[in-house]
Amino acid sequence: MLFTENQIEMRKNRFFGCVVIALVLSACNFHQSVNKDLTTGAFSRGDGLSCDKVSVEINGEEVSRTSFVQGEKVSLVFNNIEGFKKIGNKVFPGLSIFIIKNEKDTVIYESDLFDDLPNGTDLSPLQLTSYFVASLPYENNEKYKAHVKIWDKKGKGTFVYEYPFRVKENKLLSVKSKDLNYSTIYLWDETDQHVVTDKEINSQNTFILIMEKISGLDIVDGKVFPSFSIEIANAAGEQVLYNSDILAEFEKSGIDAKEFEENQFPVTLTFSKGYVQNPSTLKAVLTDRTSGKRLDIFAELKIESKIIK
Repeated sequence: MLFTENQIEMRKNRFFGCVVIALVLSACNFHQSVNKDLTTGAFSRGDGLSCDKVSVEINGEEVSRTSFVQGEKVSLVFNNIEGFKKIGNKVFPGLSIFIIKNEKDTVIYESDLFDDLPNGTDLSPLQLTSYFVASLPYENNEKYKAHVKIWDKKGKGTFVYEYPFRVKENKLLSVKSKDLNYSTIYLWDETDQHVVTDKEINSQNTFILIMEKISGLDIVDGKVFPSFSIEIANAAGEQVLYNSDILAEFEKSGIDAKEFEENQFPVTLTFSKGYVQNPSTLKAVLTDRTSGKRLDIFAELKIESKIIK
């Protein structure tokens, strides 16, 4: 096929135009990235902001699972985030997190974890962390997804991250109830600030056995009359910790029924120094003084002394 000189020039222009458009599109996408983790189902998209790696951590240890024990503290760590507009040598990040249950109900929402950082940060490389506590319903095999958005408060860059997960029962404590109800019972590590999900605990830490919204106690003149005993014994049957009735002072006066039912009932546990012959057992009993109603709590523990750095 023969072309006139004008036709040849027009084809050159079309080709040049295609090249220019391709270059423009490439430049627009240069700061955009999309990533899908086929193992966990995690999804990320950067538009103007980039992140080298997102780590999922439990108690400071990286994990690659999408099932969390009820009460576990889950940290999402965003490493070496770049692309922020700098004012001097500082950047101004924003970070929000919300969790959706069964793709429709918002159960956790934080609009900006860095709203108290008006002067920005000069941290380099920049690492941002958000976390949530998996104290969420699990009985109906609920599906959850954490949504994190990081944005530049002085520019237009954004980075979004999604992490699907489920919650499973914390089996550390075994609870048997006789005519009493409760919302949740768990062991809290006050020193390290997390729910205990493993039987190995540090004797140098302080722990709190927490019982929430206990109901069903007999009410007399607006008062309830509970008693509470707790014992931790080692493998030889020797008592490591014992109190026959933490609520002995309320034996006659009782406790306001509404306050007791609507609030937490916490019991603090501390250990003296020394070797403990494991395994150890925790036994706690909440009893209604006016009836035979009771809660029995049991756990097997491995109590070890670890140096706190």
